[in-house]
Amino acid sequence: MGKKTTRVAKPDSKAAVKRAKKSRDYHLPPGVARQSLLQSAIRLLNERGMGNVSLNDVAREAKLNPALVSYYFGSKDNLFQAVVEQVVGEWRAEILAVVPEDAEAEEALRLRASATMHFLRRYPYLTRLIMHQMMTVKSKESRFFIENFARVNFEEHTALLRKGVDAGVFRPVEPLFYFAHYVALGDLYANLQPMMERLGGKPQSDDERFGAFVGTMIEMLIYGIAANPKKKPQRSR
Repeated sequence: MGKKTTRVAKPDSKAAVKRAKKSRDYHLPPGVARQSLLQSAIRLLNERGMGNVSLNDVAREAKLNPALVSYYFGSKDNLFQAVVEQVVGEWRAEILAVVPEDAEAEEALRLRASATMHFLRRYPYLTRLIMHQMMTVKSKESRFFIENFARVNFEEHTALLRKGVDAGVFRPVEPLFYFAHYVALGDLYANLQPMMERLGGKPQSDDERFGAFVGTMIEMLIYGIAANPKKKPQRSR
């Protein structure tokens, strides 16, 4: 009987190349791989919304092994929570950067509203994702992060409204209702853009049109709480 021969795959075979590519995924620096997955999730959420993004989609978008998504995040909810924490941190930083510490109440509210509307134009899914996580996430730490972010912002707006009332600039309003209106403004543009294009007969996606939309919405927001609505509130400097 002749000797048995064992077939050995050639180093340059397709299977070997495929295995090599997969193994290299795990040798990426942890921060690089995790951030790549996060950024891919953010892109897909912007394009598709929450209901149409799977863990495999995220891995495919990042060009990484799907097992890495489970390795770094464990589940879809944990991945979405990491997205929320990253994007909310950017949102908070942008608000703090544009509002001077010595700003008067009206100027601070205008600047906050403008920063929020511009930010949510870039992340139109964010408020819905935050609501989803607040209602469904099981981790106490994750719920605390989201609720604390919302509460801090709400309390800051409450203090600014009170300051404006004391200065005679604003009339007393329910802070919770004002805050809900303020957050909703950020979602309006993304949700209503198709309707505005049909009714207005022109594209609404350019920066100039968006700037006009923001300015109009903020005027309506501030005018609604003005102590003397007949007198147009002063624009922020």
